[in-house]
Amino acid sequence: MTDRHNAIPRKLTANVKAAGCAAKLSSAELEEVLRGLPRQECDQLLTSIENFEDAAVYKLTEDLAIIQTVDFFPPVVDDPYLYGQIAATNALSDVYAMGGRPILALNILCFPTCDYPMEVVREILRGGGDQVAAAGAVVAGGHSIQSSEPVYGLCVTGLIKPGAVLTNGGARAADQLVLCKPIGTGVGLLGLKAGMLSQAAEQALISSMTTLSTKALECALAYKLSAATDVTGFGLLGHLHEMAKGSGLTIRLNADAVPLLPETQALAEQGFVPAGAYGNRKSFEQFTTYINDVDLSLGDLLFDPQTSGGLLLALDKPQSENLLRDLKKIGVEASCIGEFIDGSSGKVEVVSYGKNS
Repeated sequence: MTDRHNAIPRKLTANVKAAGCAAKLSSAELEEVLRGLPRQECDQLLTSIENFEDAAVYKLTEDLAIIQTVDFFPPVVDDPYLYGQIAATNALSDVYAMGGRPILALNILCFPTCDYPMEVVREILRGGGDQVAAAGAVVAGGHSIQSSEPVYGLCVTGLIKPGAVLTNGGARAADQLVLCKPIGTGVGLLGLKAGMLSQAAEQALISSMTTLSTKALECALAYKLSAATDVTGFGLLGHLHEMAKGSGLTIRLNADAVPLLPETQALAEQGFVPAGAYGNRKSFEQFTTYINDVDLSLGDLLFDPQTSGGLLLALDKPQSENLLRDLKKIGVEASCIGEFIDGSSGKVEVVSYGKNS
């Protein structure tokens, strides 16, 4: 991390109750909130909220649709520029998860200007703007209000052809699951705040959260994908459940193949587990079956809420092997972590042989 925050009289994360995507409502809470609300019918709307898709897709013509998404959260780090970068990367990710290309973004900013110099706000927006520009999109304004806690994010618009939309359903039995980033950001951020991460582990954590999924998606679109999502606040197991449910299948997860950010399992063993992970466990453990024993620390990481997590892609086995090769050639830390199998809709079977222990 840089030293810019040394001049800040008060840390951005000082009064944050839950940082990053760990601040999201849990899946169970969200379902309760949405239950009974009226659903609008629209022939041009190509997605629905029933399976918590990553973004909305609206068909304009036979050859063009827009992707619309919004994402914001409290600070995950004290460096304002870096916070802006991470929040923007996370918001842009949902467009990539639908298979699209971001073109336009609007800032969303809630900030207690009495508590910080205006330079802090400027740096947050600069960080977000630089990341949007790196994605080939443009920031065209936004909205700001006063609040007791800093919150920043983006509303993002993307483009896609209607026939090319990727959803988190549609996978087929025997399809493989390719994950494009390691997990453990929630645990890692707690370790960072406590000063428990080595410099190398800190750099790996920050690099993961600020890496756009542009290259990973461009590489993956050369193959026939059957489903896609990105791993964020509901944790890996939560998003696997959504994919399995949307596809009407069971997923068998090889927990030993899941890439972890450096030092995160050791931190989880010491109890550095965000509250959001326990909320995710409460929401999704009912859909999870453990075929054999899984270390508690590894299990906590599978439920760990991810900030700016990687794409999760479904495709057949021969293609997945070639995709993994191509992703690694361009520097994407990708792994095949499981497969879809016939079984109960929405179930996730976790297999572990203790290799990560």
